[in-house]
Amino acid sequence: MNRDFARSLWHYAIGMVVLALLTWGIGEFAPPQSAGRVADALAAGPVAAEAETPWGHIAFSFWNRAPERCTYEINVIDVAACLKGSEACQANRLVFPLNNVSEPALSPSGQRIAFRGWGEPPSKDNPFYGCAPAVRVRALANTALDGSDLRVTGGYWEDAHPDWSPDGTRLLFDSARVGDGITRIYVIDANGGNEGDLRIIGQHPSWAPDGQRFVYRGCDLTGNRCGLWVAYPWPVKPWEAGQNMVGPIVLDEQASHPDWSPVADEVAYQTLSGGQWSIMRVEVRLVSEGSPAEPQVLLREPGRHGLPVWSPDGLWIAYVSDADGDWGIWIMHRDGSERRRLFAFDGGVYTLPRAWEPYGARDWLDEQISWSR
Repeated sequence: MNRDFARSLWHYAIGMVVLALLTWGIGEFAPPQSAGRVADALAAGPVAAEAETPWGHIAFSFWNRAPERCTYEINVIDVAACLKGSEACQANRLVFPLNNVSEPALSPSGQRIAFRGWGEPPSKDNPFYGCAPAVRVRALANTALDGSDLRVTGGYWEDAHPDWSPDGTRLLFDSARVGDGITRIYVIDANGGNEGDLRIIGQHPSWAPDGQRFVYRGCDLTGNRCGLWVAYPWPVKPWEAGQNMVGPIVLDEQASHPDWSPVADEVAYQTLSGGQWSIMRVEVRLVSEGSPAEPQVLLREPGRHGLPVWSPDGLWIAYVSDADGDWGIWIMHRDGSERRRLFAFDGGVYTLPRAWEPYGARDWLDEQISWSR
């Protein structure tokens, strides 16, 4: 666990919060498909909400190292099409029109996408100058799937890992914007207004389906009892620290990238033990209540596996893996069965050729994926 989590938080008061309404919610790189066609498919949804067959759309990003690209790009794939085969998967794949963006988060409706913009290369002597034209925004933003109606949120280049509230009106994110090396969690309206500082040191926030809680990677106020914690998304004052922190559900310093099920009090996450990556599932029960839930191992085998996210119906989990030697998007049933690869990056990577502005040193652990309608 990053020892930045070991620093104490300021004391602060419980703020008022509006109760959110829960809503129902390859050639190496094929050319972009029609954003309108993908948007129409997202809106259609499944025939039945409880369909056992995986459905919906998964967004993910990687570094496209093709000479004419050399940029971060976001892809959105149709799960049902990819289950039919690689040809159908490619035919229905959307390459997001804005370049140099990563860490995608699809809105609950599937009509918008939040992301981290990396901006343009700072100078002509930058090794990435002359690559695919980059989005000018170096901050979190969200747009329609065709890249239109851009809304900047936060405004700091250190802001990362956005996550939509169940009603699609707010975003949680983490940021090291203060400049002291500590990552904190913030909340903001999706249109960029009403930003609030939760004054919680942590990473990778994920909303609960009730819109009143979230899970994140963090520690207690003294920097101990590190793992996965639950808190309220209430902006607070600096003199009463911790009153919006509910408590831990997993005490594991290596636990990270939690994702709260959209339909239940369950969290999927990844952890590292004995040099081996695992994907886990746990019920949301506070350790302080004396009967914490026992985490269930869904996947533990050689290779790198992680960034788990739930399907909209809570029956499936998607994740990234290099199990076949190349990175790709995989899915499995919520009990860890029926694993299958949906999409191979086929040349896309996570590790940049060198740590250079505007990215610095990045790897797969800095990313996230998203599954929505």
